[in-house]
Amino acid sequence: MPDQESPFSKSALPTNQSGRLTDEQSQRWARIAKGRRQSLRGVALPFAAIGALLLFFNGPAATAAARSNGAIAFLGVAAILLVAGNLEPVNADVREGRVESVEGAIMKARRGTQTTQARWFYYLDVGGRRLRAMSRASFDAAPDAGYVRVYFFPRSRRVVNLEQLPDPPIPIGSNAAQQVFQNFAHALLSRDRTTIAEASAGVAALKHVIEGPPLPASSDGTPSRLRADDLYGTWTNPAMTVTFMKNGTATLKTAIADIRRDGHWSVDANGRLLTDASGSLEPLEASLNGTQLTIVIEGQRMAFTRTS
Repeated sequence: MPDQESPFSKSALPTNQSGRLTDEQSQRWARIAKGRRQSLRGVALPFAAIGALLLFFNGPAATAAARSNGAIAFLGVAAILLVAGNLEPVNADVREGRVESVEGAIMKARRGTQTTQARWFYYLDVGGRRLRAMSRASFDAAPDAGYVRVYFFPRSRRVVNLEQLPDPPIPIGSNAAQQVFQNFAHALLSRDRTTIAEASAGVAALKHVIEGPPLPASSDGTPSRLRADDLYGTWTNPAMTVTFMKNGTATLKTAIADIRRDGHWSVDANGRLLTDASGSLEPLEASLNGTQLTIVIEGQRMAFTRTS
């Protein structure tokens, strides 16, 4: 079954990696397959009823042949629909219980119209394969960018499970962010979905590096206390560099547009970082862990590494 708060199951990954469904997945997909068979049977029933009426209806002899041909046609359609229920790809996949996998950069797509959202189809493009998400929930839960391994049925290409893979390495150096965004721009111009997906994964990896890990929670729930002596110097990430000077001034430089901004900073009696980024000295959520400083500005987490 899907793990709590996610339609994808981490606990099922070992079984899926061996090319099989777990018992819980088999039961779930069996219910889905049964529902699809019943839907087709529901469509077949009116055709069968009309065919039976035409076959046994006592009408004029002149129309007997037409009635007979019509009955055969309607009954034939009903029979085809009943057989199709068992041959339908999802039903065949569930009976076989085999799972395949593909990995690569992900790109999401949906097809439909704004007026018929209930009939929208949701797709995940991975490794040159277009796979069908089993629901809107699984489509939304899949990452918008990054590298993944997707487990799917071979006939219907329905997504069974998804595994997030590590981010790709990003360029290093002072122009790392600029290079990542240039690669993304070139990918957009190429209009190749695989190239765009790979470039998008690079942008996502850059974002994760800039954000760093979540701020650690203290044992008593209070923010960590900072000391001014620990902040003096230069801190950097791929997108920007900030320098805290002992005279209370701070300099921020961006790596992408080469923008510089000067301001003021201090640490108050409660060990909180104060800056005038918003126009007046106000506290920011911040945490220091060795050589890594994490600051939250307007809800955006940014991690910096000390360089001097």
